[in-house]
Amino acid sequence: MVRQMDSETAKLIFSRANEFKEGDLPVGGTGDNVIRKDAKQEITAMKIGDIAKLVFVEDAVSEALSRSINRRLLNEISCLAIGELKAILTGTTCAAWVSKYSDGLPSEVIAALVKTMNNDELSQVSRSIFNILPDKNSHGSVVVGSAQHFGSRIQPNSPGDSEDEILLSVLEGLIYGCGDVIIGLNPASDDIETIVRTEQLLQSIVERLQLPTRYCVLSDMAKQSAARSLTRVDVGFQSLAGTSRALVGMLGVDVEGLVELSKGFDGLYFETGQGSEVTNRSAEGVDMVTLESRCYGLARYVRQQCQGKWMIVNDVAGFIGPEVFRTGSQLMRACLEDTVMAKLHGITMGLDVCSTFHMGITPSELKFLAESIVSMAAPSYLMAVAGNADPMLGYLTTSYRDHPRLRTKVHKQISSAMQNRLTVLGVLDSEVKVTGSAEKTASLYARYMKEGGDTRYVDELTAEGLKKIAALQEKGCDLGYGFGADSSGPISVSTRLESLYRHARRALYATLDAAVIRDCCPCRINVATNAADREDYLSHPDSGELINESGVNELMRFSTGRAVTPLIQFVTSDGLNADAVNENLRNILPKLRWSLQEGGFQASHVDVVIKNGRVRAGYHVAQLLNPEVLIHFIGERPGTGFNQLSAYLTYGKDVTGKSLWSPEMDHSLTTAICSIHPRGKAAEVAVDNILTCVKRMVEHTCSGVAL
Repeated sequence: MVRQMDSETAKLIFSRANEFKEGDLPVGGTGDNVIRKDAKQEITAMKIGDIAKLVFVEDAVSEALSRSINRRLLNEISCLAIGELKAILTGTTCAAWVSKYSDGLPSEVIAALVKTMNNDELSQVSRSIFNILPDKNSHGSVVVGSAQHFGSRIQPNSPGDSEDEILLSVLEGLIYGCGDVIIGLNPASDDIETIVRTEQLLQSIVERLQLPTRYCVLSDMAKQSAARSLTRVDVGFQSLAGTSRALVGMLGVDVEGLVELSKGFDGLYFETGQGSEVTNRSAEGVDMVTLESRCYGLARYVRQQCQGKWMIVNDVAGFIGPEVFRTGSQLMRACLEDTVMAKLHGITMGLDVCSTFHMGITPSELKFLAESIVSMAAPSYLMAVAGNADPMLGYLTTSYRDHPRLRTKVHKQISSAMQNRLTVLGVLDSEVKVTGSAEKTASLYARYMKEGGDTRYVDELTAEGLKKIAALQEKGCDLGYGFGADSSGPISVSTRLESLYRHARRALYATLDAAVIRDCCPCRINVATNAADREDYLSHPDSGELINESGVNELMRFSTGRAVTPLIQFVTSDGLNADAVNENLRNILPKLRWSLQEGGFQASHVDVVIKNGRVRAGYHVAQLLNPEVLIHFIGERPGTGFNQLSAYLTYGKDVTGKSLWSPEMDHSLTTAICSIHPRGKAAEVAVDNILTCVKRMVEHTCSGVAL
């Protein structure tokens, strides 16, 4: 007899049943194989109807998930045990059954199902289900999401939001047959002006070259909505979460606010990834797989409320770090789980098979994993960047030149519409083969310029394109190098990638330079977090989020001993790359102090310097010192080959003047100015950005999403 259970007991069993990942440990997960086996057996015996009655979290996400379910279909299958459902989906009728009953499957039931499957079973199910994307660009025999399709998102990121770098990166991606699903840019500066400028650039590329694809600037949906009054915005983007607490922390609004924002866009692009709720302390006791399934359920609900408009979801597996999972086998498992869950929700699903440099997965291992995952999971698309390391976000992923090899391996192709258009543009040859080279990219550049009204000769424009590619190569961009017979890059490309990996691993263990700190922070309080050492800090992020006891005592003594609390408090932390502080702080902090003083803003004459500090450690300092404005300089995660600094700006009072400071405060309350280094955002520009932001924060008494 199957025991009846309450929601809290079910949450614990669900956590224990997961294949081991570090991120589940805070919510009851286990590394004990016997406990895990017993939990899987309990879930296998559970009825769909019984799981559907459980409330894992009492919040707006759960309410939306409940409303999204087709009750008639749920009633028809409610008596099935999870083991029986597994037998159906691993049988010959999987696709037909899912086509009929998908809308009746609750997200928690889908999560329960994948917990009971091994990798081969997940692969079998994933390779049986394909969700075609309704799209005005869909024509021909192969469309996005079909069984014959394997495409990509071009991610043309630039540390300085350089228009030349973005443009040439997109064109380079096209000559490898990439970008048929979407061209999606992560802006380095998340202000409205940059969003508008980059939206217009992507629009010009798509329209001038008549590309049958979509484009998107990956800011939060609130800022994109504001940008819509100034320019056309094609696709709205938002990261999703499996709890209301996490969603509000990212966007500033809950589910219905997300729905209202989503209705304003022609298309929707959502990103997810196991572990985000856990790392943001908003998991509500629920395991990562179940939370991820709830994200897909939320996407399904939004699509329903938006009359089934164009929508894709991308799972950024491996982006967070070793606190979520740290091995290649765990990355493989997460990708298989997530793809199956998304497909069972009826979603057109893509993956970013990626790894941060502090996870320790090597570039060669990640390449092997990507090939295996594409074969086993059959995602609709993968990420595609200029080189295997994103030049702004600093993580390892799939390069443009990987995609022709992957398409050949799985015997699939890009959408017919894009294939036909790229053939007309001369990007693909008569046999639909990629012939990537700097000359091809430059030729496409000339075509783009001519379509924009440039009257110069094609040869002159092509030469200009080659010159710009050479200049970007000098900056370290992986553009224009072509590929060999096996789609690998030349020796210089692989050597550069290995160099990036070694640089990043060194930077993770760097320490703050005493001379730099002395020059920039002559009056300071040095404190440390609870991290026992650097390894503890990297593996357990929460250890770097609170100031240790001795530091708290020192800060309290300082706070009680001063007569007036200044408006602004400066904090500097090593973060994930102390060398970013060592290289850039001298160029920005003294200038910023002077600029703030000239602008009439009073900053504390005593800075706080944190060893092994993360962003939340700055909030903790502010809680103890209670300034109105916190400016926290911190070393960004390495991986771009450059040591990049960030400034996190937070206004710490509500409209009544009450303090908001807490280590638990939502990151949505903070404005980030990133990629500060000579080849990204120059110090002079960063100072101007910070000064402008501080003026607005003080004027509007808010920061982050609200600003």
